[in-house]
Amino acid sequence: MAMSSKTSAATDVTVLGAGAAGVAAAVVAARSGCRVIVIDNGSVPGGQYFRGAATETSSAVNSRPADLSYAELRIEFDRLVASGAIDYRARWTAYAASIDDAGFVIRLRGDDRHRSEIDAVTSAAVVVATGAFDRQLPFPGWDLPGVMSGGGAQSLAKGDDVVPGRRVVVAGTGPFLLAVSSTLLDHGASVPAIVEANHPARMMTQTSGLRGGLGKTGELIGYARQLVRHRVPYLRRHRVIEAIGVDRVDAVRIARIDADWRVIPGSERVVECDALAVGYGFIAQTDLAGQLGAAMALGADGGLVVDVDDDLATSVAGLFAAGETTGVGGVEAARVEGLLAGASVADYLGRPPALTSRGLDVVRRDVAMWQGFADALHTTFPVRDGWRGQVRSDTLVCRCEEVDAGQVREAIDDLGARDTRAVKLFTRAGMGWCQGRVCGSAVDSLCGFGTTQSLGGAATRPLAVPVPLGALANDQMEG
Repeated sequence: MAMSSKTSAATDVTVLGAGAAGVAAAVVAARSGCRVIVIDNGSVPGGQYFRGAATETSSAVNSRPADLSYAELRIEFDRLVASGAIDYRARWTAYAASIDDAGFVIRLRGDDRHRSEIDAVTSAAVVVATGAFDRQLPFPGWDLPGVMSGGGAQSLAKGDDVVPGRRVVVAGTGPFLLAVSSTLLDHGASVPAIVEANHPARMMTQTSGLRGGLGKTGELIGYARQLVRHRVPYLRRHRVIEAIGVDRVDAVRIARIDADWRVIPGSERVVECDALAVGYGFIAQTDLAGQLGAAMALGADGGLVVDVDDDLATSVAGLFAAGETTGVGGVEAARVEGLLAGASVADYLGRPPALTSRGLDVVRRDVAMWQGFADALHTTFPVRDGWRGQVRSDTLVCRCEEVDAGQVREAIDDLGARDTRAVKLFTRAGMGWCQGRVCGSAVDSLCGFGTTQSLGGAATRPLAVPVPLGALANDQMEG
């Protein structure tokens, strides 16, 4: 196929991602007089949470940005795109980021990864709002067809109106399990069980965080009513320990676990299903910020996040981050962080922010409130260490390169690996198609070297996503 020609578009701000944070940042920056390009690998704005949601049509939204809900921000985003104030690049993925004399350079890959469609944009500032992806923990059978992440199951249902099976067990930890179950039920699937590894009642001890999240009460009550209506069992302190099947999953083995997530002997039982949606929280997507040299920090859940100050500025001048990249906190936290990032990037570029002083105060208060709520969630739904010692040696850890837990342990115990990079070189874990996104967190945990020795999150790779060699050759020829 013919290669597309590479173009270069200079602008004020490049926003990476069009979820709640990216949309909010783009609206505020554009309203502040900045020229804005938004890069998004989705076909429409909204990110994972709002994927497939119906949008309204409206004239301009005249409310102050600090007061806008996501729905209103989306209406304003669409208006600004239509007017040319925002250049929205749907179905493009940023694969590399760098800095040169022209400013920030973001290199893009087209939606069809098998074609050599590339592009590049340059800008004076960047807002990284690339979100997060599901954290996975390995267990026997997790590589069977029909086993997928909770986010993957939700994307199928929301984006394509397809459910992964008729009977879908939802397992892992965190309130996201309720959202996934609700989506599946809405699209006609049944949920034989929600398998929650923690005990949500611990949330009641997080009084300060609860005050911040009172706005979520109605949503949680709605989920609870739906589960009761569909008679969905909610199994606390349980974990899926095996997916059973030959050509695909047809049942899961679950067990009761103690506070450290170790299996309680004699508590195992089998639940029939034809699909399993599983997720143990999320991992911030920090690769592009890392390519640009941004400092990282440990988030409230112990994972790596982009380190930002009170204005959401990173350690790199002109680079800002918002939403799940700075710490997983949910869609409302992402929205208000996007508002703040949009105002901060406008101020950095010398443009009067569209948010008034009072509006900025409100946004900063909301950011702090939702961060407190996120901290309470992470305290209630942590990933405990007990699962590590119970991973069988023949359990696949890196599915791309077919590396099992025994090989990871051998690299440490017999071959002398003292960091995750050495484990990677000895075993090839993390060298496959996903580049450690699926296996990185699990390998890190099995190694026990600490999060700062991360196989996935801390690694800075020259390419953030797979890119055809033809595209790279074309990029080199025209660069």
